[in-house]
Amino acid sequence: MDELNTLIQDLQAAFDDSSKPVLSIYADTNPARPENAGRAWVGRIKNTLKELLEREESKPDNSLCEQVLALVEQERPSARTLVLFASRNPAGKPVLRRIDLQVELPVVDLAHGRVEARWGEPYLTPLFFAFDEYERGGVLHLSGSRWRFYELFLGELREDTEIFANISAEEWQELQELAGRIENAVAERRARSGGTFDKLSPKEREAAKVSLWMHKLYLRLASALDKAVDRLGIERLVLMGEAWQVSHFEGYLNRGLRNRIVARVGHPANLHTPTPQDILDRVVPVLEAAERRGELALLERIREQPGAWGLDAVLDALQLGRVEILVLPWRLEATIWRCPDGFVGGTQEMAQLLCPEPQPAPLRDLVWVLGRDFGAKLEFVRGEAEERLLHEFQGAAALLRW
Repeated sequence: MDELNTLIQDLQAAFDDSSKPVLSIYADTNPARPENAGRAWVGRIKNTLKELLEREESKPDNSLCEQVLALVEQERPSARTLVLFASRNPAGKPVLRRIDLQVELPVVDLAHGRVEARWGEPYLTPLFFAFDEYERGGVLHLSGSRWRFYELFLGELREDTEIFANISAEEWQELQELAGRIENAVAERRARSGGTFDKLSPKEREAAKVSLWMHKLYLRLASALDKAVDRLGIERLVLMGEAWQVSHFEGYLNRGLRNRIVARVGHPANLHTPTPQDILDRVVPVLEAAERRGELALLERIREQPGAWGLDAVLDALQLGRVEILVLPWRLEATIWRCPDGFVGGTQEMAQLLCPEPQPAPLRDLVWVLGRDFGAKLEFVRGEAEERLLHEFQGAAALLRW
């Protein structure tokens, strides 16, 4: 994640304030999609650049496009979205940056494997939006003689080694031994068909007790988790491990941490030496499910408030500063009407109330500025929430401040 931070800063320094035109390319490269088989997206990028070069108006030069294609041809890890920026510095030398993302980006029109390319102002806002608005997930793996904590952001997993730096190897080993005794007692109980805990022997009950030392260690581990979640800005938390230990440890967490827990899952494949992909395979589905549940809950809040829905009503509330959260479909295809002074309307008739000749514009080109200028958080929804937004909320909705 540190590398991503550096890259974002590098992009801003290289392109955001540049007076030179910039070639911005976003391409769907998700290998799971049939339309991307055989690196078909390379051909789509080539065709898109060819179309740009055939334009009569401002366009990139042939040499810059050739260097972009050379960058595209490079081998790289499997990614869902390829982002490219290319320009020339004041000395005329090419400046190129490529980013491989493990997530899809909202608003960028990549349906059916299409490529979005622009020449002119750098189109950085979808990338910056993803960096700012994708929620960070945290995964705590309770396992054996060493617990591990992972930060998940933009589809990339990174282990945080700072969280438990003050826990010694001896303490981890004793925790493993105590946990092993409890697990054996739990297994004994499971093995007794129709049995209850009172059928365990005094020796087995004693093994299942939590020692005072273990109680204190759990308090320290809970405190370390709380600090790490705050330090990393974790919004959603997944606990991974044996059900009894996850449940037991959860009892030591404060309310703020418990409210962030979205799922409890079992151990990953390759328990003792899990790869990042092993962890992702276990937690990504539950995090995505939590995201979809959150989107549906947000629509219910808007209905109950009541909020605003329908493009004209939402844009009117937005431009009065009333909108706290602006909810839009992931596949944003709406057209709005814009006046020279910047006022926008969802229909030509609404915009004409303030200016005689409003001009049509894709909402996806203006939504970033509108959200920024009127202090609204943007929320793009997918799946069932997107379908409900399109059919029940007329394509746009807003949670209101007042």
